[in-house]
Amino acid sequence: MNGLVITLKVLVAIVVLASTPLALKRRWRLFLAIPLAVLQVFVPGVEVAGVPIPLAFWGGLMLWPELVREFRVVATWKPTVYLLTIVALYIVSLLWSPNPKMGLQPIGYFLQFLVIFAAVVSEGRRDYRLILKLLMVTTALTGIEALLVVIGRIAPGIKLAFFLSPIAKWLITPNIISKLFSDTYNGLFDSTKSGGMFVNANVAATFLGVIACMSFGLALHFRKKWLGLASIMLLASVPFTGSKAGLMLAVAVPILMLHLMTLHYRAWRNRLRMIMAALLVAGTVGWFGPKAIRATQSDVYTQVGVFFQHSNKTLSVREKIWAYGAEAFMQHPFEGQGFGGWQQNFPKYARKVGIQSDVPPEDTIIYLWSRGGLLTALMGLLFMYEVLRISWHQIRDPDALAFGLSLAMLSAYLWTFVRGMGSNFGLLGDVHMSPILATLLALGYLQRRVDGKQATSNAFARPQQSAPDSSPGYPDSAPEPSC
Repeated sequence: MNGLVITLKVLVAIVVLASTPLALKRRWRLFLAIPLAVLQVFVPGVEVAGVPIPLAFWGGLMLWPELVREFRVVATWKPTVYLLTIVALYIVSLLWSPNPKMGLQPIGYFLQFLVIFAAVVSEGRRDYRLILKLLMVTTALTGIEALLVVIGRIAPGIKLAFFLSPIAKWLITPNIISKLFSDTYNGLFDSTKSGGMFVNANVAATFLGVIACMSFGLALHFRKKWLGLASIMLLASVPFTGSKAGLMLAVAVPILMLHLMTLHYRAWRNRLRMIMAALLVAGTVGWFGPKAIRATQSDVYTQVGVFFQHSNKTLSVREKIWAYGAEAFMQHPFEGQGFGGWQQNFPKYARKVGIQSDVPPEDTIIYLWSRGGLLTALMGLLFMYEVLRISWHQIRDPDALAFGLSLAMLSAYLWTFVRGMGSNFGLLGDVHMSPILATLLALGYLQRRVDGKQATSNAFARPQQSAPDSSPGYPDSAPEPSC
């Protein structure tokens, strides 16, 4: 009976996905896939094989006609070729997986990434300004997450009340909601952590950082001051998550962005360097300042020591997790463990070394290997390299047509990749980040294609440049899109 119900649900899902593109315009399907990724929106009872499916995911899959139309691009451009290979390897690994059902979700989200990428490429060739407007809406919606993070850190009781409210059931995976009071790893009751709509504060910090990087790039490209201000506010909310790695990246990544701006905007070099120094000081004061206001000098040294002590403790746990990954690799180097293999074999090791038994690998590459084998991990590394290489090349090109968008792509992916080496959201970020990263990658592809072909209809062309000191706002940016 259960098998019949699952089959009927799958058939209904196929019918909906096949018919909806005929009734819903592409711009609305893009809205469901990109801005709505911030909120996800889980409709009660909508699930496949017991896995809750958010409305944002359905919106992404509804763009499948665009994947068919742009499949040549997806099947020939190196970054997307690597992702297609990972999907194929994941499907093959189902053959030896202890729990093949666990493979449905990651395979589905890799496919969603590719579908959104293809849709943005298709729409961008026609009118890229719609895509950038959708990203602006995404920035505005992310302000809700930033506000929840700040409130949750200042008033932890409100954080708990939010997770117990009916609204949370629409914004957070029902499977996570059901485990809130049984999973001590989620940090819900830690007053020093705040994730907003995220149970995991580290993932929240990464999401806010990715959107902040994207917003800053759009601000440069469009001379939209409110986007620049929004980027600063989102970045300022990262320390409120309580994520130590998030705080470090919230200082390091913007400094790198500002350094790249000094190379591109030579007339702004001195003032940008001053901003870099101010950011470094602000990050230091923002972390240690509140603890030192009423403290003696010795107390300040103690707080610094506590910070590094907590960091070392976290790293120590992760080192034990990675040590198991090394042991498991020696046993199954080529095929990995398959889906469910880590969850089946890790608890015994965890009990032996005295750590929590239900934690994931906490590393992108180890997770890729565990699920799909050695070749899958290699494809992940190649994808990282190619994305960073492409964005770096576009940024350093003196004739770059969209410096701000390339800077957004580089910084957002760099933040995701670096944080992924100590987290469990995978190669493409979590479900909130993945559509945004797919969009940025597609914009990077469009810029590359335009540069390579010297198209006469140039969507990324710059306006007439003016002297930086004689014009307010952001330098060398594209004209504001019309509604």
